[in-house]
Amino acid sequence: MKYEPIKNVLNKVFATPFLRKIFYKLIDILLLRAWYIHREFKRWLKNAPENPEIYDAGSGLGQHSFFMLNKCKSCRLTAVDINKEQIENTQKFFEKIGFAGRAEFITGDVAEFVRPDSFDFILNVEVIEHIEDDVKALTNFYTSLKKGGMLLLSTPSEYAVDHDHDNEGGFVVDEHVRDGYSPGELSEKLRKAGFEDFEISYIYGKWGSIAWHLSMKYPIIMLNKSFLFFALLPFYYIVAMPFALIFDWFDTLTNNKKGTSLLVKARK
Repeated sequence: MKYEPIKNVLNKVFATPFLRKIFYKLIDILLLRAWYIHREFKRWLKNAPENPEIYDAGSGLGQHSFFMLNKCKSCRLTAVDINKEQIENTQKFFEKIGFAGRAEFITGDVAEFVRPDSFDFILNVEVIEHIEDDVKALTNFYTSLKKGGMLLLSTPSEYAVDHDHDNEGGFVVDEHVRDGYSPGELSEKLRKAGFEDFEISYIYGKWGSIAWHLSMKYPIIMLNKSFLFFALLPFYYIVAMPFALIFDWFDTLTNNKKGTSLLVKARK
């Protein structure tokens, strides 16, 4: 399964600021990962320094950049993504809503981008698994953080191998360099990068996994077969979403012993 073609179509469908805001709100509701990211960012924000500098490393469609700038009026943001079209679309949207003066948009590789001692908060969502030299990317994050700054990172876990294989044995997201990390493996790489103070926890446990299948996997599989499925999505979600949201909520209340994603909070 390929996410990038779907992202490119979504950029065209949700082209106006009004539609894009609705789209961001929808994916914030649909993706359990966003629930965790929002929670942790708001917790960090309570004790954030004055006029924080934040870095969205692998900003994608820009929904997390939008959320962070919307929540933190004094923040300045740097967004980096390897997909030029994504960066240009996000930049145009931010210009239209008046955020451009608080954000810098760069087409680039987060494995190469480094700005020493510049950021109070770095967000890296489902990107590190795409990078061949992941230790180099983590080292660049560490170098780019100010003293006391925090990296918030999510990535597939070792359990994502079973979770994300389709019936034909192919990896659901075939842009990945690796299937996923164990907490031990990721801990070792974080230490190599310079981090000593970090926490790693599982998300998308039993309940979150069920919700993800309902809210994301099945619709994406259908969209990969035909974009005509867009017309049926509203009817599908009317039935599926109440169950998915309840299961997502259960996941946030559970101390997951295992899960298909890892959430990392690392401090310099």
